[in-house]
This record gives sequence, structure tokens and C-alpha cells, in this order.
Amino acid sequence: MILFSESVPPKDSMGEIMRTLFRSTGVAAATAAVLMTATGTATAAPVGWSMPGGQGSTYGTANFYNRSVGISGRVESHWSGCVQAVFQTDPGNAFETRTACNNHTTTFGFTIPTDFPGGANKVFVTLAKINQNGTLEWLGARTLNRP
Repeated sequence: MILFSESVPPKDSMGEIMRTLFRSTGVAAATAAVLMTATGTATAAPVGWSMPGGQGSTYGTANFYNRSVGISGRVESHWSGCVQAVFQTDPGNAFETRTACNNHTTTFGFTIPTDFPGGANKVFVTLAKINQNGTLEWLGARTLNRP
């Protein structure tokens, strides 16, 4: 019965074999090994939304990443008061708001962190009118699903 073959090195020498391999193949092999073990940022195709309305509107794009969602777009006030767009991730329930007032447009670009593997599956976009007494009046909503 053969316990060891000359072609299979003893376990102790594996470290030496790896050092020799990296020395002999150079920086390119070491770089490739590091890149293969790095965690990449997975992205999906951008998802757009459009919510035109009488008192306010919002338009934009969501980019889903591995641990965050990038949001860019605009919110528009079509009256003398304010409208607010709310962006909430699911899962994770992280959120951001953007507001436009007095017949003006607010452009935005921000990232919502979703610090868990895979990131958010969807983003809820809600548009609301802010009444003079501070209460909110719902104007519309969209669900943006990760592709």
C-alpha cells in the first residue's frame, strides 16, 4: 500500500509551494488571486419612474447595487406650497426625502445604504403635498422592483 506519492507534496510544504508559485508567476498572478476573492458590486439595469401630477411631480431613476440604491431625479412643486418625494428601501426600511416648494423644481442625486448582502429588492417612491398646517396629502406612489 502506497501512503505518499512523489507527485503529491507533504502538507507542510504547501505554504512553500504557494510562495514559489507567486514568486515565479509574478505580480499578475497575485493580482488575479486578489481580484478573484474580492467582493464585487453587483448592479442591475436602472429602473425609472414618472409621477406627473397637478400639484406636484417626480421623475427619476433608481440604480440597484449590492449594498445600496442610487437615486437621481427631480421633484417639482406646481403650486405655492411644497411637495415631498419619499424614497424607502425594502428590505431595510432606509429612507430619504426631497422637497420642492413654491412652483420650483429640486433636482437630486443620493445613495440610500442597504448594508446587507444583495441589497434592496425594491424602492417605494411616494409623492405627497405638504399642507399649510403641516399635514401630508398623498398624491401618488410607485414601487420600483430590482430587475
